[in-house]
Amino acid sequence: MNLSNKNIIHIKEDGVEYLQFKELLKYSDKIQHCYSLKPLEFSDKNPKSQPNYEKMCDILGMDYTKIIKSTQKHTSIVKDIKEFTKEKFEYVDGFITGAKDIPLVTKYADCTPIILYDKNKNIIGNVHSGWRGTLKRISQNAVELMMKNYDVNPKDIIVCIGPCIKQCHFQVEEDFIYQFRKEFKNIEKYYKIGEILDGKQKFYFDTTSLIIDNLIEIGIKSENIYDSGICSVCNKDNMFSYRAEKEKADRNMNIIMLK
Repeated sequence: MNLSNKNIIHIKEDGVEYLQFKELLKYSDKIQHCYSLKPLEFSDKNPKSQPNYEKMCDILGMDYTKIIKSTQKHTSIVKDIKEFTKEKFEYVDGFITGAKDIPLVTKYADCTPIILYDKNKNIIGNVHSGWRGTLKRISQNAVELMMKNYDVNPKDIIVCIGPCIKQCHFQVEEDFIYQFRKEFKNIEKYYKIGEILDGKQKFYFDTTSLIIDNLIEIGIKSENIYDSGICSVCNKDNMFSYRAEKEKADRNMNIIMLK
């Protein structure tokens, strides 16, 4: 199945499949990026992940030994990488950098991948936003850090939202709705009321739209936001989905680097 659409190109190269954003490819002289697809696996505990990083980086023209990544704990913490480090980040779910030749990596199995690129200041960001990170406004944190550390104008930032669990499959309950209403107040536009199962009211929540609105709220231009429109659950044959595969799900990789 080919996942290409108005914002995404599905590439098959040397037995490897991955996605790239058409908008970011306009700046291919300055940045390189991709979102990996099955069968490549990138979870921290999987022994296959290391050779897979090598394979993917070889295709993209990156040095896999300089990858920056984290174990990811669904936090709101974003780190600014000034230079390559061997530090093993743990409670970090996003990175930004203005340094060249340092690939920033985040990993996924339904959570929302967010790439940020300031085309004027040449600053990049890679953010892992699960529902807990979304609740803690991690995408806003990343943009604010870019503004603080690099004097970035949010109007110049391109935002690319990769495959993730979409509203059609993101079923939640009252406690979830309560937490988001407490943080964001009027959230009725982001959910649809579903069925009642085992005496519990179900809802279907749209985290993508909420993230987009959060970003627009802090100055990102709506025309600079590009959503892949791809649901990871609907496309579980192409990418890993914890909702669909449970503990069997490995991880996809989102990577971006300044050249």
